[in-house]
Amino acid sequence: MDKYLKFCFLWVFTTGVFAAPELIDKVLATVNGEMISLSEINEIYVPYAMQGGNNIPEADLKNARKEIFSRILENKLILQEAINQNIEIGKRELENTFENNKKLAGGTDVLIAQLKKEGMTEDGYKEKIKESMMAQRLINDMVRRDIKIGVQDYQEYYQKHSAMFKLPEKVKLYHILIKNSEGKKEDELKAKAEAVVKEIKAGLSFSEAVKKYSEDPSKENGGDLGMVKAGDMPAFGMEPFSLKEGEVSNPIKTTLGVHILKVTEKVAGKQLLLSDDIEQEGKIIPVREIAQNKVLEEIFMDKYKNYINKLKEKAVISIKAEEFR
Repeated sequence: MDKYLKFCFLWVFTTGVFAAPELIDKVLATVNGEMISLSEINEIYVPYAMQGGNNIPEADLKNARKEIFSRILENKLILQEAINQNIEIGKRELENTFENNKKLAGGTDVLIAQLKKEGMTEDGYKEKIKESMMAQRLINDMVRRDIKIGVQDYQEYYQKHSAMFKLPEKVKLYHILIKNSEGKKEDELKAKAEAVVKEIKAGLSFSEAVKKYSEDPSKENGGDLGMVKAGDMPAFGMEPFSLKEGEVSNPIKTTLGVHILKVTEKVAGKQLLLSDDIEQEGKIIPVREIAQNKVLEEIFMDKYKNYINKLKEKAVISIKAEEFR
C-alpha cells in the first residue's frame, strides 16, 4: 500500500464512490454505533488485489486489509467529529467542487456515466464530496492550522537526510538484445553475442549493429534506453556505470536473452544545496521548498496520529472481526 494509504483524504474513494454494491454483507466493527462492513473493505481491497495479480505476497495482502480497515475507521471518526462540531459546507462551495470533479473526470457525460455504472446518483455523489470536504476542514482546523516551522527546522532536516538531496549518476544507454527465444540454447546466444561484440570492435558502428542484430523494439530508435540511473534497470546491475563513454560491454545475460550495452554519455552525481533548484514533474522547485515540505509533512503526520488517538480514546469502538483486532 502507498504510504498511509495515500492518507485518509482520498475520502471519496475510501467511502466507495465508484464501487459495486455487495448483496451479502458482514459487520466487521462499529464506531460509535456506526458499522464498518465487509463491503466497505472490499470496495478498496478487491481492486487493489486484482491490480497486483499474483505478484503481491500473501503477507502484504493481509497488511493491506488491515491498513484499509484502519483508514476507514479513522474516516468515520473524523466525519463524526466534524458533524459534532457543526462543520458545514455551503451549497455554492459544494457545487464548485462538483464542477471541478466533472472536469477532472473528463466532462459531465463521463462522470454521470460512471456514476450510473456504479449504481450511484448525482445527489449521492455530492453527499460523498460534502463528507470529504467536512473531514478536510476539520483536520485543517484541528491539526494543520497551527503548524509552523523555521529556517533551522528545514536546515536540520536537510543535514540529516542529505542523501535524499543528491542527484544520482546517470548514463546515456543503448543496447542490442539477442532474444532468448524458443529453440535457442544458452551457449548459442552467448556465442552470437560475443561475435557481435567482436564485429563492433572490428569497426562495425554500434548503430549499424543494432539495426542488423537487435531483436528489441528499441532498435527502431537505435537501441536508445535513455538516461539511466542506478536501479532503473536492475537486470543490468551496475554494469552500465562501470563503462566509459563510448565503451561497449561484454554480453550480459537476462531473462529476455543476452544484451550488449553501450554508454555514450556519463553525468556525474551531485549533492544539491538548499540554494539549488531541481526539476520535478516538469516544474522547477527550490530544494529549500522540498526540505520545508518534508518537515511540514512529518509534523503534520505526528499531529494527525495524536489527534486520531484522542478521537479513539473518547469513542466507543467494537471490533468484531478477529483479523482487525
